[in-house]
Amino acid sequence: MRINAILPDYLSSFGGPSFVCHYLLEAMSTVGLDVSLYSISGDKSIYSSYQRLSMPHWAQPVGFKLVSDDAWIKYTEWRYLRSLRNQDVAYIWTKTSIETYKTAKSKGNIILIENVNTHQATSKAILDAEFLRLGLEPNHGIDEKSIAKECAQLELTDYVFSPSKEVTKSLVRADVPSEKIIQSSYGLRQKDILLPQDVASRDHRTELTAVFVGRVGIRKGAHLLLEYWAKAGVNGKLKLVGNIEPSARHLVEPYLNRPDIEYMPFTNDLLSVYLNADVFLFPSLEEGSPLVTYLALGAGLPSIVSPMGGDGIINHEIEGLIIDAHNADAWVESIRRVFSDSELRLTLSRNAYNRARDFLWENVGRQRLESLQTLLAT
Repeated sequence: MRINAILPDYLSSFGGPSFVCHYLLEAMSTVGLDVSLYSISGDKSIYSSYQRLSMPHWAQPVGFKLVSDDAWIKYTEWRYLRSLRNQDVAYIWTKTSIETYKTAKSKGNIILIENVNTHQATSKAILDAEFLRLGLEPNHGIDEKSIAKECAQLELTDYVFSPSKEVTKSLVRADVPSEKIIQSSYGLRQKDILLPQDVASRDHRTELTAVFVGRVGIRKGAHLLLEYWAKAGVNGKLKLVGNIEPSARHLVEPYLNRPDIEYMPFTNDLLSVYLNADVFLFPSLEEGSPLVTYLALGAGLPSIVSPMGGDGIINHEIEGLIIDAHNADAWVESIRRVFSDSELRLTLSRNAYNRARDFLWENVGRQRLESLQTLLAT
């Protein structure tokens, strides 16, 4: 079996679908599978021999200026389709056109895709409801045309990797046959797991810091968290890390003058953020399988998350607490409980740290490969 993948975008070493795609394929390649990945270009720091870049690294300073993104996407798709062999598994990622799906299908290739987020029909319903609850006009960018495109892609697909329980539920609601869905997860690099002594150093802190990491906006539930934090009234600090979305600025800024809330724009140095935190809080309304929650495991942080923010990564009352994003009373009580109970924090922290290695990319990639091979053999 050969997996021939396409993600017609820039491969970033700082998260996002391209980051996930790279580490999944790298994990599969290390166990001997023949893989390739067609993309536009990428960071040198994550370059691997299986990458087939349309734009060499040396051409990046002028390549994006002289040629449009759309042209690079079309060229990458053309190169990809020329490379497909009869027995290849065509592993298709975001930004790929429906025409490439159809052509790969017509060639007789098995089509495998990655649903990095919940089905857009689910995403739209969740976000529409929240924007309207807040008295705002929805501007999340999901429309009926994009939903129809996703449905058409799934019709052409033989198998779809789902990285979380919530993504799987959304696919089933969209009438995707369950036998098409391969349940999996995302993961961590070894360097994302803190040293044991760093995790243990938290035991001596007198003031606790909770951290939220992600785009500070409505989709991630940052506006809800600020409300819950203010009501909880605990002795500690909440640190928001991420860029503030324009649509949520008026909801967020009134809280930023509080002495117990600190704001930090997006940073690539998340290791330091997690190292200096004591609790992870993430009441996200819509997700795929957020990498920031896996990082919380690697940092040995007790977590309070919504089902979208961590179900399947966090087990309730084991590595953290899973609370519905809109259950204000439960969130307030959970924040108070975790902040006041040092034994609970220690237990959740140990469990989280011990679970982190289950999600190393090499383990996730091997599990995915075994699941796919089992299905193809039937």
